[in-house]
Amino acid sequence: MQYSTLSRRLRASVLTLGLTTALLGACTPGTDPDGATSQGGDNSSNSNSSSSGFGNNSADGGGGQGAGFGTGGGNTGGGCAGVTNTAEKVPLDIFVMLDKSGSMTDPAAGGGSKWEAAVSALTTFVNQPESAGIGVGIQYFPQPSGNSCSVTMCMTDADCGAGCGPCVGLAGFFGICQGFANNDSCEPADYAAPAVEIGLLPGNANALVSSMNGEDPDGSGTPTHPALDGAIDHATEWALSHPGHVVVALLATDGDPTSCETDLSAINSVAASGANAMPKINTFVIGVGGSVNTLNGIAAAGGTTDAFMIDSEPDVQQAFLDALAEIQGQALPCSYLIPQPPPGEEINFGKINVSYTPGGGSEQLIPYVDSAAACPASGLAWYYDNPAMPTQILLCPNTCSTISQDPDGQVEIVVGCDTVVE
Repeated sequence: MQYSTLSRRLRASVLTLGLTTALLGACTPGTDPDGATSQGGDNSSNSNSSSSGFGNNSADGGGGQGAGFGTGGGNTGGGCAGVTNTAEKVPLDIFVMLDKSGSMTDPAAGGGSKWEAAVSALTTFVNQPESAGIGVGIQYFPQPSGNSCSVTMCMTDADCGAGCGPCVGLAGFFGICQGFANNDSCEPADYAAPAVEIGLLPGNANALVSSMNGEDPDGSGTPTHPALDGAIDHATEWALSHPGHVVVALLATDGDPTSCETDLSAINSVAASGANAMPKINTFVIGVGGSVNTLNGIAAAGGTTDAFMIDSEPDVQQAFLDALAEIQGQALPCSYLIPQPPPGEEINFGKINVSYTPGGGSEQLIPYVDSAAACPASGLAWYYDNPAMPTQILLCPNTCSTISQDPDGQVEIVVGCDTVVE
């Protein structure tokens, strides 16, 4: 494994961010735990270089900030004294879109209705100690449209009225308004407005439980397309105003789409747009009934592979709760915050390292790679969520798996020495 500085590879992004810290650090060449060389820079060439990994943005051109930031000293590259910070998990926020169509009154395995099972499981989830620190908000679908879809026969879509079409039938003959007797809103904005805004647990638990207890599953249809679109829109808005958070949408439903846009490729496209955007919004799906293929398709497009199909479980309420716990683990397995600089200083992304100490083992540095695509099939590595403007440190899949299976292992972020690169 070859080690080098990250200076050349991150110089463009550092300039874009307006960081004034030089990427050449105060470290001297040393030997990492595997015997490879990590080349440090010469601090004498720039008076603003910082051995703490943060730059002084004052205008006087004074000396570098030698004072560290964190909980104690660490060693990087065999000869550089960095500052060690306990790795903090990235905050997780979940925006729940809960189906309240009439079919949610159907019986659930284990007793009660599907609606009662879902509400009971969510109530337990938001109140349990393990959920403390997670942000959760909720909205329901369908929402009423306010349209009067009372026209049955039609020749054109316009005959049906706003939001009540299309007119379905053979050319030259009277058709039927597809939205007849259906008052579900097809506007994503109606679903993007939360019934309860995302808020930290346990503080937000009472508001969430009160909201769910005040709802009835009385909707006439299942407008999955606008509901999911609205959920992703709100999750995106929340993520933009809370940089550094992982925000996901959770769609919980018991049926296939029956109103508004019902084309599955269009619905999958909505989920994919969230998963492929920046900030990234993945969609998790809990199916309390409905087509496996339909809900798996939404989950796969939304970046979460498969839906949690729980309707056939002996106890739907417990299965729903288990699915919520697994979603929590999948949404935020190995994402860490970048340590914040002291006032007046700025982050030097070329002087951050990730240290892993296995339970009963010796500390080792995890090398950096450019992106998820560059993650090695074996061995350890990490990358930034966005190299141009990083907000999170992400562990590669194999690294995440290794560390997740080591309950006594410790992950730390070391600041102040040239980043070790794969």
